[in-house]
Amino acid sequence: MESVFSDAVERLARERRRLEHLSTQVEPQSFDRDGFLAMGRALSYVVMGGVLECLMRDLPRALATDVAALKIQRNSLPLGLVAALEAAAFRKCGDGTIGALLARTAILQGAVDHSADLRLVEDFSDSLKLADGSTVGQKNFEALWALLNLPGEWRNSPNDVFLLREIKDKRNDVAHWEADPVDVGRSKRPTSLIEMVDQLIALLDHALLHICYWFEERSTAP
Repeated sequence: MESVFSDAVERLARERRRLEHLSTQVEPQSFDRDGFLAMGRALSYVVMGGVLECLMRDLPRALATDVAALKIQRNSLPLGLVAALEAAAFRKCGDGTIGALLARTAILQGAVDHSADLRLVEDFSDSLKLADGSTVGQKNFEALWALLNLPGEWRNSPNDVFLLREIKDKRNDVAHWEADPVDVGRSKRPTSLIEMVDQLIALLDHALLHICYWFEERSTAP
């Protein structure tokens, strides 16, 4: 689990170093008429968005691996994560057939019996998706908190909502050419982008800390 987050933080730290280098470059309009340096700043949104997508894509496998390694029983899992484990059963509930009725009954019975379910958790990474192909944003962190029933807020800072929204919107603007990358880059100073990278690293550290506590509670449970 920690390696997934440490990889993300290292990529963001590398981006921070790149932005620090950009901040030392002289950029008079006559020299950078074509906006080469501005495009370099716009790239930062793509990097931050890409790091988040990679993290959310790799997180289910890391979660499943660590849960299996600790031999955690199903009754120790929050119902949100149990629901993810039962993805195949939920897919059977979508119509009005007898089979769908039986599937819904089995799911509800499983929820009632959850506290006595001593089965060890098997690999569930194929049933859990935190990256669905859309750009990662607030909803992905909210889903992580709901799945694990983590305490408190997913946000490390009240501004994290705006941080993720800006990364998501600007990343899509650049990647899909909904705005000229030169204009996007010229709208943000390197120092401001560095502050965004630092805030994103702090958010990932916040999430990792909560997940580590979650594992610690289950590894010390009788």
